[in-house]
Amino acid sequence: MEKYLLIGDKSYVRYGSDNHLTPKTAQVKMEEIPVGRRKNSEFGTEHILETSSHSSPFEGASAPPYELIKNGSTDEKQSSGKNGSKSLCDLLDQQPQHLSDSNTLLTSEQEIKDAFLQYTATKFCYRTAPAKHLKVQTLTPLNTYKYRLETFTESRDTHLASECYYGGFVDSADVAPPPTPWEILVDPPPLFTDCEMHIPVPHSYSLGNCRNCNGRGAITCQSCQGKGTKKCSACNGSGFNSDEFISCSWCSGSGNKRCSSCHGNGRHMCYRCDCKGILLYHTELSITWKNNILEHIADEKSEPPVYHLQEVTGRKILSDEHNLVRPMIDFPESSIKDYSRTSIVQHKMMFASDEHRILKQRQTVELVPLTKVKYEWKGKPYSFYVFGNENKVYSEDYPAKCCCSIL
Repeated sequence: MEKYLLIGDKSYVRYGSDNHLTPKTAQVKMEEIPVGRRKNSEFGTEHILETSSHSSPFEGASAPPYELIKNGSTDEKQSSGKNGSKSLCDLLDQQPQHLSDSNTLLTSEQEIKDAFLQYTATKFCYRTAPAKHLKVQTLTPLNTYKYRLETFTESRDTHLASECYYGGFVDSADVAPPPTPWEILVDPPPLFTDCEMHIPVPHSYSLGNCRNCNGRGAITCQSCQGKGTKKCSACNGSGFNSDEFISCSWCSGSGNKRCSSCHGNGRHMCYRCDCKGILLYHTELSITWKNNILEHIADEKSEPPVYHLQEVTGRKILSDEHNLVRPMIDFPESSIKDYSRTSIVQHKMMFASDEHRILKQRQTVELVPLTKVKYEWKGKPYSFYVFGNENKVYSEDYPAKCCCSIL
């Protein structure tokens, strides 16, 4: 036994609900830090922001539009060389070069048509004609921020467990005092991964009567109440047929039949202790690692609904990972600052107990692309939204719906 806490084959780590791994395989995987990531010494946060720019006001948008992200102005490029170290607020107003991917936002009419056509194809009652002949009139960027707080916690509790005893050494408290739950050292799983482990506590073993059979090794048959026989159902226990006074052929006139459940023994073998009458008891330690997540969308617009924006991903523009993170007090979006502060306090209160410990916290901000598309169909104006890196579509007033009913 390499470590006293990894006992036998019963110590295991469970990822999700399918895979079982030994605790030795639960190794922490370190993520590579992207090249473009720099560190803000004042706020202790890592960001993925580089060149500088002056933010331009964009109506209805909580994040800078992708047109500015893709094509920085000449003044912006010149200003980046004049300023030295900047605050987090200044850095977040700058142009993130890594967001210049052409696949993050639909900007051309053909790309919008493809996304819109794919959306209508998934709707049973939508005709595809408006999507096939789509004529885009205006594209309005409404990019928004998504805040995410992850608190990776570890909780421990104990319960009594038992197993059959077939003789041998008993690691009881007479050998050594059993350790407390937090004195047992284990190999942690990868950070921010839900995981569960069960470990027998050393020196907590003891022998005791089986509680299932009260130490007898057998339990009373409930079908015959321990008698071994039951009343004959054919003659109702009389031993004779109802019309003629002839002995019942089913019970041979005795009025009783052997219990088929216990085969006439009146009791069953105790499966819990394997008829031994005693069990080997020990304290089982249950360790649960959980990634607790809180999310917030900066602009809770009526369209598209917030839950749609929570289902998509954006481009990560800020990542802060520490044992305990600090609120983003210098973030330019007020709702992100407020939610960062309240969510951190909420998690601290939730996990401030002897059973829980916060191992690591990570807060990230994503820039979620959101574009409002206005188009015309048969002389009437309509609109829809394209959002997320997945280019999801939300349309409330699609012009060609066919509602059919089955009578």
